[in-house]
Amino acid sequence: MREPFQLLAEYNKQTNLEVLSILEGLPQEQLSKDLGSYYSSILGIMNHILVTDATWIRRFASNLPELNVVTPQLPAFELKTWKDIIWNRLSLFKPVRTSVDEVIGQVFRLVPEDKYNLKIRYQDYKGQEQHKTVWVAFLHFFNHQTHHRGQVAVLLDQLSVENDFSNLIWKF
Repeated sequence: MREPFQLLAEYNKQTNLEVLSILEGLPQEQLSKDLGSYYSSILGIMNHILVTDATWIRRFASNLPELNVVTPQLPAFELKTWKDIIWNRLSLFKPVRTSVDEVIGQVFRLVPEDKYNLKIRYQDYKGQEQHKTVWVAFLHFFNHQTHHRGQVAVLLDQLSVENDFSNLIWKF
């Protein structure tokens, strides 16, 4: 069960590097422009993915002691809402994103196979206690990233910026 998640961690890392490469070719105005999406801008979506990744890794670590070693590597931030933009410039965002992608790789190397069917407990964004099977939470973690990178692709399409970074099958 570990291998598919390790592959998804590597896919996530490679895909984020591709996205960042595309975004580095855009002016700050395009990255920050409100394009009518739920998170407003490309940087808004990218920030949301990153803060959610860090939030989920902290949730995983609170249930899986093997991960306590990675939490000090996560960025510190405070959110008032899920729409907050913590890193408002790509130059600030990129090193944090690439660092968290390294942490994600560590997470899926550290969690032993026998933990995948355990239940984890956490509070969701509404403060409600949740109980989920580890592998289901892991799958949600990666699905969330893919969903929002798809939104970034749509915004890039609206800006007539060529992009094609989503194909897992072409990367492995």
